[in-house]
Amino acid sequence: MKKINIGAFVLILLMSISAFADTPPSNVQGTFKKMYPKATGIAWSQDGGYYCANFVKNGFTKNVWFNTQGQWAMTQTDLVSLDRLSPTIYNAFVSGPYASWVVDDVTMVEFPKWQAIIVVKVGQDNVDIKYQLFYTPQGMLLKTRNVSYMYDILGPDTFLSN
Repeated sequence: MKKINIGAFVLILLMSISAFADTPPSNVQGTFKKMYPKATGIAWSQDGGYYCANFVKNGFTKNVWFNTQGQWAMTQTDLVSLDRLSPTIYNAFVSGPYASWVVDDVTMVEFPKWQAIIVVKVGQDNVDIKYQLFYTPQGMLLKTRNVSYMYDILGPDTFLSN
């Protein structure tokens, strides 16, 4: 009987540790609350040394990254489709080499010290090829990234490593 009680205790302890593993420190939570004081339904996670808050604002899913010092690193807003793009970026995409590809997702990424980047994820029907296209707000294609066989999260390391 003692073996079962000890096993149950260890299981409960492990479950409680994992439930709080992604809770950010107070400095991160404080910065987040200053930026988004009315945010609710926040889910926290960790990504490559950053704390990431996921929530919905004005109908858009947002992911906001903070470093361990509580400084904002970037915000990703899922725009879902080309319909949400400015005419400049939309025209750049439809006149570019990937215009005939299927758009899977459109994301705006904002930074504290850089201009925003619009990332359009495209693929082809019946082929396992996926690319991310990185546009400036002025419609200039900065780069493409093959994400066919990788987990293509747009975390801070995507931008800081290049």
